[in-house]
Amino acid sequence: MVPCLFLRPIDDDHQVGAVVAVHQHAGNYALGKSELAGLEGDPQMAFAAELAESGVPALVPDLLGFEERQRDAVDGRLAENRDAQDLLAGGSTLQGVHTRDIAMATSWLEACDDVTGPLGIVGHSLGGQVGLFNLACDPRLRAGVLSCGIGTLESFEREGISHNPAWFVPNLRKAGDVHLVAQAIENQRVLIVAGQEDPLFPFQDVQSLVSSFREGVADFVSFDGGHAFPSAQRGHAVSWLKASLIAAQPTP
Repeated sequence: MVPCLFLRPIDDDHQVGAVVAVHQHAGNYALGKSELAGLEGDPQMAFAAELAESGVPALVPDLLGFEERQRDAVDGRLAENRDAQDLLAGGSTLQGVHTRDIAMATSWLEACDDVTGPLGIVGHSLGGQVGLFNLACDPRLRAGVLSCGIGTLESFEREGISHNPAWFVPNLRKAGDVHLVAQAIENQRVLIVAGQEDPLFPFQDVQSLVSSFREGVADFVSFDGGHAFPSAQRGHAVSWLKASLIAAQPTP
């Protein structure tokens, strides 16, 4: 079971599809879906609530290890690493579990009587990372916003940057690094938001990764700042996502 919050617009008459909103990591395992809904944590992360206020329903799940799915309230990082190791030993990956759980949330939206129109995804940091993999694996997601959440494994190793263990999918770097994931996204729209001084995702490598998307797939917005999702960029992301979902509506 994946605990979720479903944020619905007050005025359903202007509903435009729906999105899965994926929370950040930030080393805070006590928070997940509640932060995106604006109930706790950083107000800058309440973009699911902003989407619902703008007319786009948002389903917000807890990823494995966070909030209601905490594995160890005393040492969440140890529990996350243990989960990743156990999954690898069993022939799976933590990224695979995240991708499966978001696919389950997407299926729920697809079957929901209260949802009309195309589906999308939005996430910041870990949420952007998970959004990238789900867009590559799930064509039901017609559009996605990835904020400060994509980079290359080569850059992480080169710069000595520590990331969450879900990034490290066996053989991915050998097969083409995260460029391979970007190239798997077809007939979908992606908005990538990146801070030029983000210490977790070297900006030049993000630019290189953006260029790996197929022609016509990716839009890129950078800002003068670090690992954040500022108000101006969130506002643009909400508008962009709504417009992309409208454009993805099937022709009558």
